[in-house]
Amino acid sequence: MRSLRPPPADGSPIDRARTRIGFWKAVFRSDLGQIYLASCDPRVRSSLAFHIVEAIVDRQHGESYRSRVVHCLPPHLLWMMRRHAETNARFIHQAYCRALWRERGFLARIGLLAWYLAWPPTFAFTSIWFTTLNGRAIARRTGKPMARQAMEQLSVAWRFGCLPPSYYMFELFDAQRLARAGDYLHRFELKGGIYRLMKSQAVPNIARKDEFIKRCRANDLPVPANHLVHKAGASFATIELPPCDLFIKTLRGNGGTGAEAWLYMPDGRYRSLLDGEQIGRDELLERINGRDQDVIVQTRLRSHEALRDLSNGALTTVRILTLLNEKGGYEATHAGFRMAIGANRLVDNSHAGGIIAAVGMESGRLGPATDIGLRPDVGWRTHHPDTGAAIEGRILPFWPETVALACRAHAAFAPRVIIGWDIAITSNGPVLIEGNGAPGIDLPQRAYREPIGNSRLGELIAFHLRNDPETMALINDGTG
Repeated sequence: MRSLRPPPADGSPIDRARTRIGFWKAVFRSDLGQIYLASCDPRVRSSLAFHIVEAIVDRQHGESYRSRVVHCLPPHLLWMMRRHAETNARFIHQAYCRALWRERGFLARIGLLAWYLAWPPTFAFTSIWFTTLNGRAIARRTGKPMARQAMEQLSVAWRFGCLPPSYYMFELFDAQRLARAGDYLHRFELKGGIYRLMKSQAVPNIARKDEFIKRCRANDLPVPANHLVHKAGASFATIELPPCDLFIKTLRGNGGTGAEAWLYMPDGRYRSLLDGEQIGRDELLERINGRDQDVIVQTRLRSHEALRDLSNGALTTVRILTLLNEKGGYEATHAGFRMAIGANRLVDNSHAGGIIAAVGMESGRLGPATDIGLRPDVGWRTHHPDTGAAIEGRILPFWPETVALACRAHAAFAPRVIIGWDIAITSNGPVLIEGNGAPGIDLPQRAYREPIGNSRLGELIAFHLRNDPETMALINDGTG
C-alpha cells in the first residue's frame, strides 16, 4: 500500500538494510506501534520482510474452507470433537473443531493431519518467543518462574487451545484467570469459522467504506463528511478540497493501514500529522491521484472536548460490539475506549500500538487502560502515558446516545448477526466511523480482564449457531 507522500530516495544499501532490520526487530519484539509506523515507509512496504509478515496475517482471511486451520492445536481438536458441551463457551469451541474436520474430504483430512506434524516445533517456537518477551517481567510480578510459565502454556494449549500469546494477553499466569481458561474465545475460532457459520447468505456490504457511508446516510446515521472517493488508476476532474482538516484512508483497508491526516493551515496549505510535512492543495490532489489503491477523503473529526486530554493527536473512538438477539432486536454487549499513544498520532487501534479501556455498559465509566498484552512495556495504566490525564473512572459523554446509535446502525445492516462499531464521540454527539463484520474479541477479553465465552456475547453466538439448521447438521452428533 503506497503512502500519500512520494517514496524517499532509496539511499545507500546500508540505509535500506537498516530500515528492514529495524522492521524485523519490531516484529520479533511484537512492538505493534513500531510495526505500524514502519508500514508507513514505502521502503518497508516494498521489502520481502513486509510481504512475508503480510502473507502470514492475510492467511487468517482465506476462503478455502468455511473453517480454517489457522492456529487450532491438534490436542484441542481431538478433545473438543468428542467432549460434551456443558457451557456456551465449550459449545462454540466444539462447533469450530467439528466444522474444521467435517467440512474436509478424505484427502483434505490427511493434509490437515500432516499439517499438525508441525505443531510441536511451532508451539515451542512461539512459547520461547513470548516467554522471552514477557517471562522475566511476569516472574517479578507474580513470583512464578519462567519455566513454570512455559509449562502452564503447554497445559492450557493441550486442554483449551490457548496459544502462548493468549497466555500473556489474557493473563493466565494469574490463578483465577487460569481456572477459567476454557471460557476464553479465540480469534482463530471466530474469524476462522464461527463467524462464517453464523453469517446470513445476503448481507449489506460493510467492508467498503464508500458503500458503508452511503447506507448510513440513507438511514440518517451520522458519519464524517465525504469530499472525494478516488479509484486507483482513474483521474478526477479539478475539485476544491475544503479548508479544513482532512483524513484519508483506503476503501478496504483495516487496522489503520494507509491512513493519513492533514491539518489545514492558515496559509491554505496542509500539514501532515505524521511528520509535519507541509504541501499545497494541488500537490495533495496530485498525490491522491497517484495512489495505487482506492481511497476516501473525509473531514477529520475531533474528539469531544472532555476527551481531548486522552489523545496524543489521534481521534479517540469507542469499539462497541452489537449482536442480533433472540427477540430480533439489537443488543450491545461490550465496549472499549481506544486511545493512541507514542509516536503514532494517526489511529487509535491496539493493533497499531494503542491502548484500550473497558467501558461499563450501563454507566459509560472507564476502567484502566492496557495495550494488547504481547509485551510488558505498557501493561495497565490508570493515566494516559503521554498526557498524564486520568483514564480510570472517567465517564464518557453522550454514552447512552452512543450505545443507541450502535444498535440503530446494526438495524440498518440487518440481517448481520454481529458487528463491531468504531464510533467517535464528538462535541456534537457520536459519529459512526466504521463497522466491522468480523470483529476481534481478544481486546474486549483483555480489557475486561475476563473471558466472554459464557458472557451475554457467548450466549448469543451459541444461540445463533444452535438455531441454524445447516450449521447444526454439520456440527451436531447428539452429544453437543
